[in-house]
Formats: sequence, structure tokens, C-alpha cells
Amino acid sequence: MTNNLEVAQTLSDIDMEDLGITVLRRTLRTLHSEGEWRIKHIRRNHNLVADRLAKLSLSWKSSLQVMDKAPKDILDLLKVDKTNGCFM
Repeated sequence: MTNNLEVAQTLSDIDMEDLGITVLRRTLRTLHSEGEWRIKHIRRNHNLVADRLAKLSLSWKSSLQVMDKAPKDILDLLKVDKTNGCFM
């Protein structure tokens, strides 16, 4: 299991020469090619929508889900996340 805060800090460190982990090097290379970007670690309890969607995806039979309307619980969690200052 990874420490998400550590990953966010690693990806934010532009001057890092040797990341040691291929996926982090590739991610950083992609971010650099995109121009301006910012990574901010947000604790799970302050980002309830992402946490709920991640848990929902575990129960889906297909890797792609298209929703015409957001589930009510997601809309409710959006309000909580907004109150918690989740949005950048």
C-alpha cells in the first residue's frame, strides 16, 4: 500500500533527479509535458466523492460506466466536500 501524501510530495518535487520508481518518472514526465500543473494531497475524509466513486467502481462489472445523472449520495457528498474545502 502506498502513502498518497508521499506520492503527491514526490510528484510535486520538480528538482528530483532519480525517482527510482518507473511509474512516478513517467507520470512526472507527462506532467512536465502538459505545462502548468499543481498537485495537492487531499485526505480521504475531505474528498468523499472520490472515495465513494472509487468504492463504487469496485462493484461494477465493466471498467466504463456512463451515468446520465449523478447518484443522490454523490450529490450530497459534493456538498460536504465543498464545505470541507476540497475544491481547488
